[in-house]
Amino acid sequence: MAKIKKCIGCGIELQNESSEKQGFVPKSVLESRKEIYCQRCFKIKNYGEYLPVEMTKEDYRKEVGKQAERADVVLAVFDIIDFEGSFDDEILDILREKDSIIAINKLDLVPGEKHPSEVSDWVKERLADEGIAPLDIAILSAKSGYGVNGIIRKLRHFFPDGAKAMVLGTTNVGKSSIINGLLGDKKVTTSKYPGTTLKSLENIISGTKLTLIDTPGLIPEGRVSDMVCEECNLKIVPANEISRKTFKLEKDRVLMFGGLLWMKVMNSEKAIFSAFASKDVSFHETNEGRLEDLLRDHSGDAISPPCEKCRDEYAALPMKKEEWTVESGEELVFKGLGWISVKRGPLTIEVTIPEGAEIILRDAFIKPRR
Repeated sequence: MAKIKKCIGCGIELQNESSEKQGFVPKSVLESRKEIYCQRCFKIKNYGEYLPVEMTKEDYRKEVGKQAERADVVLAVFDIIDFEGSFDDEILDILREKDSIIAINKLDLVPGEKHPSEVSDWVKERLADEGIAPLDIAILSAKSGYGVNGIIRKLRHFFPDGAKAMVLGTTNVGKSSIINGLLGDKKVTTSKYPGTTLKSLENIISGTKLTLIDTPGLIPEGRVSDMVCEECNLKIVPANEISRKTFKLEKDRVLMFGGLLWMKVMNSEKAIFSAFASKDVSFHETNEGRLEDLLRDHSGDAISPPCEKCRDEYAALPMKKEEWTVESGEELVFKGLGWISVKRGPLTIEVTIPEGAEIILRDAFIKPRR
């Protein structure tokens, strides 16, 4: 029986019967090479072209659950800029049950000066709130390569005789980039589009007894970034720069995060707070009377995301209003979008956001400027 060949970029089984199905490669390529990229990965790597896939969230979860049973240790990757958006109930359950090393990515995007040890301490406290005590925490930037070698040292320290390390995380946290950094090779397909890795991939780190198992990225509930089109998703997920803007708003003034959510100030005393989001998310201050006109006339251009392509679909989502009071030194996180950090509070706001989106109150990660 012939051995089934798999794409070295995404792990999907290769086939040459239909170019419309996943895993397609021409027959001549399938028969002549050992290491092959499927048509989808080839287009992503060489042309940045996104091709949708047919796999469901449940397909991804089954694949991750299967690999968790085989792994000796979990290397869980979190995005420090969208930390809560990196959470998934299945990921948290796995981390409570298995030994883990936590990799905190995108250190280079943290606004202001924040020492890696400060980031590590903050992460430890947040994970402790979830009942998770990892073996160690690695702070890194997959983009610059900072901290990647530290992961190998930590794995070799805790597993001197070798181990199977399952790389786990949600979409858009940079798993594949970290794996390529660990391997010293750009083999695994990387893309800002969600769902690039389709099946698990195994690779041995050169010069070690460590095997990395790359698993598909899980898509958690409650992220605003997953409620828009692929192009807007790319704009919302920070890759190069974070916008930070400070506000001191009067009662009934409204702050918009693009056309994705808006918050009305409810208290009469002026609170001072900073708003954080990707540089491609526009902040706009207005009054409640103009809000509807702005959303109708300028959503997709001056007020964005969403873009013209997905604004009508986004506007059709059921919305909810939630009132929150945020004290000085606290942050209110809009999962998969951004957050506000209160310098002088309390700040009481009414937030309008899609029903499926999650809002989280936490101790401040970015301390407000004095």
